[in-house]
Amino acid sequence: MDALASVLEQVPDNPMMPEWIGIQSRGMKQWITMQMAQNLGVCANMHFCFPRQMIDKILTSFMPPKDQQNQQNQQALQVQYEGLNENLLFWSIMKLINENRSQQSLSSIENYIKEDETGKKFYQLCMKIAKVFDDYQVYRSHMLIDWQQHQSHETLKDPVAQWQAELWTKIVSEDPQNHLAFKARNFLEKFSLTNINTDNLPSRMSFFGISALPELFLQVFEKMSEIMDINLFLLTPSNQFFFDIKSERQMGRLALKEEIGIDPEHLYYEMTNPLLSSLGTAGKGFHSCLEAFNYHEPFDDLFQDPINGSGKSNTMLMQLQSDILNLILRKAGHEDAPVTIAASDTSVCIHACHSPMREAQVLKDLLLNEFEKDPELAPHDIIVMMPDIEAYAPFIESVFFLETFLPFSISDRRKRSESESLDAFLKILALRNARLDKKQVLDLLLSESIAGKFNIMTDEIYYIEKMAEDAKILWGRDGDHRETLGLPAFEENTWQFGLQRLFMGMAMPENHGALVQDILPCQFFEGLDLEVLGKFAAFCHTLFLCLEILAGKKTIEKWCEALKKISIIFMDRNFKNGEDLVFLSQTIDELEGNAQKAGFKDLVSFEVINSHIEHKLDQNISQGNFLAGNITFCNIMPMRSIPFKIVVLMGMDEKAFPRQAFTPGFNLIKKHPKPFDKSERDEDRYLFLETLLSARSKLIITYTGMSIQDNSKIPCAGVVSELADTMDQSFVFQQGYAYHLFHPLHPFNEAYFNQTDSFFSFSNDNCHIARALSLIRSEEGRIQKRIFVPRSAEKGSAEKESKENLPGIILDELIRFFKNPVQEYMKEGLNIKKPDVEDQTHDREIFSISGLDQFTLGSFLVEQKTGSCRETQFYPIIKAMGCLPFGEKGRFEYEKMKSIASPLIDAARTIVSKKQLPPISLEINIDGLIVSANFTDVREDGMYSLSFGKLNSARLLSGWIRHLFLNICAPPEYPKETILIGRDPKGKKPVVTCSFPALESFALKYFKELIQIYDKGRKHPFYFFCETSWLFAQALLKEKFEPGPSELDLSEPDPSELNPFEHEKDLIFRAMNRAKAGWYGGYYQTGEKENRYVSLCIENNDPFESVDKLISSGFVQNSLTVYKPLLENLKIT
Repeated sequence: MDALASVLEQVPDNPMMPEWIGIQSRGMKQWITMQMAQNLGVCANMHFCFPRQMIDKILTSFMPPKDQQNQQNQQALQVQYEGLNENLLFWSIMKLINENRSQQSLSSIENYIKEDETGKKFYQLCMKIAKVFDDYQVYRSHMLIDWQQHQSHETLKDPVAQWQAELWTKIVSEDPQNHLAFKARNFLEKFSLTNINTDNLPSRMSFFGISALPELFLQVFEKMSEIMDINLFLLTPSNQFFFDIKSERQMGRLALKEEIGIDPEHLYYEMTNPLLSSLGTAGKGFHSCLEAFNYHEPFDDLFQDPINGSGKSNTMLMQLQSDILNLILRKAGHEDAPVTIAASDTSVCIHACHSPMREAQVLKDLLLNEFEKDPELAPHDIIVMMPDIEAYAPFIESVFFLETFLPFSISDRRKRSESESLDAFLKILALRNARLDKKQVLDLLLSESIAGKFNIMTDEIYYIEKMAEDAKILWGRDGDHRETLGLPAFEENTWQFGLQRLFMGMAMPENHGALVQDILPCQFFEGLDLEVLGKFAAFCHTLFLCLEILAGKKTIEKWCEALKKISIIFMDRNFKNGEDLVFLSQTIDELEGNAQKAGFKDLVSFEVINSHIEHKLDQNISQGNFLAGNITFCNIMPMRSIPFKIVVLMGMDEKAFPRQAFTPGFNLIKKHPKPFDKSERDEDRYLFLETLLSARSKLIITYTGMSIQDNSKIPCAGVVSELADTMDQSFVFQQGYAYHLFHPLHPFNEAYFNQTDSFFSFSNDNCHIARALSLIRSEEGRIQKRIFVPRSAEKGSAEKESKENLPGIILDELIRFFKNPVQEYMKEGLNIKKPDVEDQTHDREIFSISGLDQFTLGSFLVEQKTGSCRETQFYPIIKAMGCLPFGEKGRFEYEKMKSIASPLIDAARTIVSKKQLPPISLEINIDGLIVSANFTDVREDGMYSLSFGKLNSARLLSGWIRHLFLNICAPPEYPKETILIGRDPKGKKPVVTCSFPALESFALKYFKELIQIYDKGRKHPFYFFCETSWLFAQALLKEKFEPGPSELDLSEPDPSELNPFEHEKDLIFRAMNRAKAGWYGGYYQTGEKENRYVSLCIENNDPFESVDKLISSGFVQNSLTVYKPLLENLKIT
């Protein structure tokens, strides 16, 4: 950078002419601008461009002798030249193949695309051909000229080359001189000082940080050096001649190739630094290519040895960089012996994690640690690079925004990813050939550009989703749309079906239970819902109109009109998305312009135009956030070797890096390689070497090194393995290989907080969870004496548990607690909320009635047939609800459900015939806790509960708790018996009746025990699982088991009495085996162990592994405490 500044300080002949700086990435432009401003005080009038752009401008300024009189037409020539780029090649290729498909020379292409109905395969093939031809212009210019002039060329012996030569000849037939290959060769052969217009060219050009240039470009720049200064400022890893060095593997292959069988060290190649010899292939090729040109080095040695000039104690990183600079091979028994490394040296570290999310979490803690150790470290001193920023961006955003915020910016994302408007536009196009699933369509409303167009507020989206759910909209615009997909044209569950139900419900709210012209009105609510429905309907109508616009085949001009119309009628333009929509419009205009320049007028399908627009929006990379003053997250790109104090490489997995580039089989560059050809794999490996050299203080590497399913090891990228191997042989570690760490699966693992391992964490939330889980796992619930402290600036003692005051609860809260006490403890006690798993079946047509829908419909039948609609035919009504499968299957499911409901309907009619008592609200104070409940289902002979569902353990326990409360609180004139009616869980009877008798004084005793459990279970995990405990208690009490007093002892147990069931283990073992069906589950049910909160709580400490674990966990005592009184008072008929 100092050398570049010294060159730019020299005033050029024309000081008003901008300085031309050649770069390889836009990020380098920002860095150079900031550095030049710091060095010179100001940075202005700088023109940054890529090498290909410089070549284009030079060749445009070149005029062969016969064209010198046309200087006034320079601008027209430039416009003409700009046509032969990859985009114009693509449209020209599509046009020419369409026109000449019948020719024998293109038969191989015709065979590939003959069954391509949509034209998408043809489009993709033309894109590949255009990319390959564009590479030919740079790397095989002689070959293209020979093809064009119908001269023999060595590649024409290959049949694959013959159709390419034919196609290329047709492409350039109208203007044979208007392509890069011809203009460059013409320039090199006829260049002189008199036939180039320098009016628009600077007096010097500088290239900064270019990793590699094609040989053709170097030849052009060498010619230009005759009339101006061409300055190349290159990052060279070594100050010695390293262009012909070989790695140990390469020399081994040479030895085998020559069949000489000697040690590679005895070959004439010198054994040098293994990292440079292995990773530096791309750099060696470029620098050896430069040696063929005349150049001079005006500056003295610009190399700086990080060890000799640092003035600091040497670190692993500095030693590695110095060894690369001086071509040193460190190895035991060699001249340069391994270096002893201090135990505190973490300048190079590799971290293996279980997932990208864990990589981001580990990295955040590492960076927080660096900020704590170095107060002068600033966010802009850190860069984090990865092979694919798109794969990691969501995890980075979620982790770095949480808890301790670190300022960061993400660069190199696709335009589509950074713009919700562009992403929404592509989602609209994607719906053209889609099923129009409910989620697909409603997700469009998450875009502010679309929701704003219809004045839909964020809080109104919930109402729209609720409307779609209530109207049973699943997929399909209407029956006709389904027919186009090759399916029956039934209307149920379509958007038209749902909207008709919603509007009918608005017009006739009193008829939501009866058919109106074969439409069942949705139950509707007045007020805001009416306005929201109007917006919802306008959204759906406009969307379906847009999809109609996208139908059929059109010319490119018509397609561009259609795309612009959709962006206007469906997307709101505002100050947030104005630039994005302008970019979209420019992309569409560019598409139309390129097709017009190529003379392409054929009709194309929607699939082709959609693929092209998607390709363009994915192809444009946004770099506006690079070096924005924060921690920079970006892709690993050429010449990202800008010096930073801390350099991080994320996602360095074996399959992710070096990145794999798809090469078509017809690519002649790969089939017939030559020196100085580009190699994506070698370039990525050289990027890793440049990254290693750019780190000033620390290099951190993370990768997914363990499987999240089974913890098996996953290899890291080959370049990381080579670095680790070099470190192993170059250094002596006093306490083992501490630079390579394998992290636990969870961020709340106790290893991060016990201050004894190499791991640490700054997260207070994870520390709180680790402390709670340690308490859970401790024997008999005792608190183990471990110190858990988050590694942060606030290093206080662990939080003291606050005793929560419980002023009052409703009875339903108590019932919900006993359905899963462990889950309630994790959610309410520890504040651990795990998101519900989305039901993915809601957007699919109904093939069978789910358990929930069966319960809903069955309850509807029981309610209606018990009331005033006893003789009504309900099949048309339920069909109009959209809850039945299509056709005869739906009729069959209805009859099946009707037969199940019939016995319950008879029972319900019996209940309805009894006199109902007035509703009553009751409450009671139990040890300072006020419990309240409302009862509306009490009749003259007892409290009734009729359910279409099965009378399983959850319903029985709920009825039992309500029964106890009623017996305690109800007035004397109220009956105290409870009757539960429902389906038999064993399926032996159509209906079963369970009842609990009046309990008088015992009810208060039992209820107090439940309240004590509730109070305890909110502070500590209470091992009671509704179904498993039910099966266990039933089995154990059938064995005439006598557990002794049922009093619940909440005090700390005496160590001498830890196992009160020591003499009953055989009975407990048999009961445990019967209860395993509820714990582990089976084919038809999920075990309670699989509950997300339960599995997190018990983790690897399964209480059902042995009888001793079952007893010590408290499960035996807890199950009997809750269920023994219930079973003793339960009567089943």
